Amino acid sequence: MTDRAMTATQVVELVAAASAAGIRWWIMGGWGVDALLGQETRDHHDLDVLVSVRDLPVLHALLREQGFARAYEWEENDPITLDGRTWDTAFVERHGDGRELDVHAVEVEHRSVSLRTMDPWVLPPGCLDATGTVGGRLVPCVSAAAQRAMHQGYDLPRKHREDLRRVAHL
Repeated sequence: MTDRAMTATQVVELVAAASAAGIRWWIMGGWGVDALLGQETRDHHDLDVLVSVRDLPVLHALLREQGFARAYEWEENDPITLDGRTWDTAFVERHGDGRELDVHAVEVEHRSVSLRTMDPWVLPPGCLDATGTVGGRLVPCVSAAAQRAMHQGYDLPRKHREDLRRVAHL
């Protein structure tokens, strides 16, 4: 990990680039909480996102153009083959300046969403239906209920407990 913060401006730039490339992704984690609240509550070393598994190839190309490189794959990674090529489904990309993008892939079929990794998250209905605000821009993000679901099953650091407290009323 790095101590380098991912700024709101950098988040907005990545969201704009992903949108222009047609990538379906939803912000989660710390920036996802702040997006739901419409304000930045703390520094964030990374941007956590869920991405449609079908968009992994386009995301890979975009991140290379943006100066990101693979840092590591998460233990829950469950590689998938698309068009004859294997793609990881849970990984971290690191920019040359130290920023990180933490990616987990999801299958999106009609209104059904399932995590395409080997971890235990059970995503609630409507988990991808939220929008929030980062740096004055509307961004796609996971719902407050999804935030709560994804913060189960592990010992939460203080900042994550604070994030859950912030979204408890949403």
